[in-house]
Amino acid sequence: MPEKLKKQPRQMTLWESDDCKVPATSGNAERGKAVRLTRESSQTSTTLSGGTSVHERLDRITTRAKGDTAAKFNNVFTMLNHELLFLAFRRLKRDKAPGVDGVTVDDYAANLQANLQGLENRLHAGSYRPQPSLRREIPKGDGKTRPLGIACVEDKIVQRAIVMILERIYEVDFCDTSYGYRPGRSCHEALADLGQIITRERVNFVYDADISGFFDNVNHGKLIELLGHRIEDSRMLRLITKFLKSGVMIQDTRHDTDGGVAQGSVLSPLLANVYLHYVLDQWFEQQVKPRLQGQAQIIRYADDFVCMFERKSDAERFADVLVKRLGRYSLELAQAKTKLIRFGRFARRDCQRQGEGAPDTFNFLGFMHYCGTSRNGKFKLKRQTATKKFQAKVADLKEWFRTKLTTPISEVWPSLVSKLQGHFHYFHVNDNWQMLMKYRETARRLGLRWMRRRSQKGASLSWTDYRRYLATYPLPMPGRLTDLIAMTRAQ
Repeated sequence: MPEKLKKQPRQMTLWESDDCKVPATSGNAERGKAVRLTRESSQTSTTLSGGTSVHERLDRITTRAKGDTAAKFNNVFTMLNHELLFLAFRRLKRDKAPGVDGVTVDDYAANLQANLQGLENRLHAGSYRPQPSLRREIPKGDGKTRPLGIACVEDKIVQRAIVMILERIYEVDFCDTSYGYRPGRSCHEALADLGQIITRERVNFVYDADISGFFDNVNHGKLIELLGHRIEDSRMLRLITKFLKSGVMIQDTRHDTDGGVAQGSVLSPLLANVYLHYVLDQWFEQQVKPRLQGQAQIIRYADDFVCMFERKSDAERFADVLVKRLGRYSLELAQAKTKLIRFGRFARRDCQRQGEGAPDTFNFLGFMHYCGTSRNGKFKLKRQTATKKFQAKVADLKEWFRTKLTTPISEVWPSLVSKLQGHFHYFHVNDNWQMLMKYRETARRLGLRWMRRRSQKGASLSWTDYRRYLATYPLPMPGRLTDLIAMTRAQ
């Protein structure tokens, strides 16, 4: 039987040392998809060069943005100083792959102060040039791949610093219906609010839409134009344009980037939210809803959104106008993934009257949503792991086992336990227990199959011996339930 894997102590790095001039604060690690603002009220103020600290300057930006929603900021580039760059560096993750230059975070930290000083000088001299991102194709699980752009460490630092500045402005502007990659917001909160709207509001129809290749089709000119509503600093806008036009390295060949934002970069989630804030969120709230006859709501997470309507005529009018609206900004809908369905508290009754059979379902954030009933026979919005998402997770698990045929069992099993725990952490919501246990059983069977394929000796491993091993090294069960209904009540 394999021995338990012993956890090795991690060596303290430069930016975690007690000798640093700046007290260490946690970044976004281990926060899932819900991140926090760059500064918390309890955080110690930091000043490297005397005078006003960078945190105080960031707070002033927030105060002004809240006080004047039409204010334009024309001097934010000057905040890209040594102090802010240092704080941005400390928020980088150590275990990420290097960019085209091959420099890791630890390599950059070996001469950190000199590197940051040189970076600051080049930024303000106008000689800083971002390097092209390194393209990697990540499987999506449906046979397709998602292009991932890996930036160099130095470019990540500058991007993080830009985000630390701009989020203080746009977090004031963003609508409450937007959840993707925003401080203090998560997928579970988006799901909870979606459930509250469908359960309590006048919702009879759901418009489930999908933007085709959003991150690849963002129009650079339109994006800079939209940023100009709040940012009037030409140097900051030029710097962002440099990142957009920095290119991509594919198989040692540089390719220009005339459109889109690189998925995987530090800056792209914020830019994507700004783009869709003006293109979709603000337009829906200020121009679409006042023109409708019934109620309407929208919930958006990054480029994935769901619209809910009281009247079918309103939903159909919106669907027609949405195509034209997106087209103005170089975007289009994936027609095969976009549909208008009857859904809500009275969907089952209305479907029977119309002879439409059972109400249709829709997918959002990895869950299939369907009209169910509670124990007392009343309507209840229920969710379970979407079929495509489940199949993709199983395919990933099979591929992962295939790559571990020569790895010791004592190393593989703890990783398998962590994978299951991560799956349960996200998908353990109301009414999804059956799909959780199905995934656990699949992992259990794949584990036996993997052990049998490791060697000729293992090929004869019986279920009895495997159960004995599981009794000693058990697979985890789903832990604490993420109660989306209780989450809604708390809000």
